[in-house]
Amino acid sequence: MSDSQNHKTYTTIPGTQFGRLTAEDLKRLVTIADRYAPPLIKITGGQRLSFLGLAPEKLDALKKELNIPAKPPHSRNRLHNIQACPGSQWCKYGAGDSLAMGEALDKLVLDRPLPYKVKVGISGCRMCCCESWVRDVGLVAQKKGWCFIFGGNAGGRPRIGDVVAENLSDNEAVALIEKCLNLYTEKAAPKSRSARFMEKFGIDALKESILG
Repeated sequence: MSDSQNHKTYTTIPGTQFGRLTAEDLKRLVTIADRYAPPLIKITGGQRLSFLGLAPEKLDALKKELNIPAKPPHSRNRLHNIQACPGSQWCKYGAGDSLAMGEALDKLVLDRPLPYKVKVGISGCRMCCCESWVRDVGLVAQKKGWCFIFGGNAGGRPRIGDVVAENLSDNEAVALIEKCLNLYTEKAAPKSRSARFMEKFGIDALKESILG
């Protein structure tokens, strides 16, 4: 198939929370894949699944079957792109429960709509499999608790995030992230990613605002 033929359309399948799939999920995916025969099924960088190369008529039918609206409703007051490694539940190197932390952050409801997309990377050890240092919100589990990093970016203008606090318990980490994101929603310009916000606002001002 030529490149021009590949560039049709696609859909991202919802419901895979932090990349977790059950046996029932896999059975359903096999059934759907057999029925629609997508040229490629891809695990995205956000730990979701995409059916690639579908013709528009097949895409519409697939969306109806999966109950995906044309414009999925969402609240910008919540996080929608959370990556988490297996963590201490499933990995011998894990120092923190990444999946439980992902669930806790997934429930956060902020005071205002986020200025722009916020990517979260939760790594259960210093190997940092979820690239937490280059995420808007990064957590890395250490022996004495979580290290919270803010303002990272891996795009065209990459930026290593700033360490906001270390040695945080699960509850402390969630509470501090909530305070940080609420400050970001209050102070940042619309469509300003956290990396650009932090370049202007600065880590010292951030710490004074949320740690003082």
